[in-house]
Amino acid sequence: MKKSKKKKRSAKTKQTKALKMSEMIINYASDYIRLGDTIDQKQSYLNGACTAWNISLLPAAKRKEAVDKFIAQYKAVNPDVDDVENVRHDIELLIKEKLRIYPNEKRAIAKAEFVEEAGKERIIVASIGKGIKNP
Repeated sequence: MKKSKKKKRSAKTKQTKALKMSEMIINYASDYIRLGDTIDQKQSYLNGACTAWNISLLPAAKRKEAVDKFIAQYKAVNPDVDDVENVRHDIELLIKEKLRIYPNEKRAIAKAEFVEEAGKERIIVASIGKGIKNP
């Protein structure tokens, strides 16, 4: 009888175990990140996905202003680029996707790095915050 209780507990633990932030980023933005052909490009797409993630944590009324600020910074760093509206569109889609998949996840991303080791790609994420907020 004790064994079955232990099994039930461990099965429950597996089901409620929180995903790592790197797993959540991959789940929510892997297609976007894969748009990059090089490590540097993939890092750039990862940075955009993390920016969208962090903007999604803001109250709904402040998100548009945060996207506008991000786009202004993007223009300043990339003055010769003419894809600004595409970038805005991508960020807005990523925000919606994060809210759809992880609406209660409240950790912010402090840093994320795309690395390739021994022919394998992975993402390392440092986050801050309390984690999942109960609905």
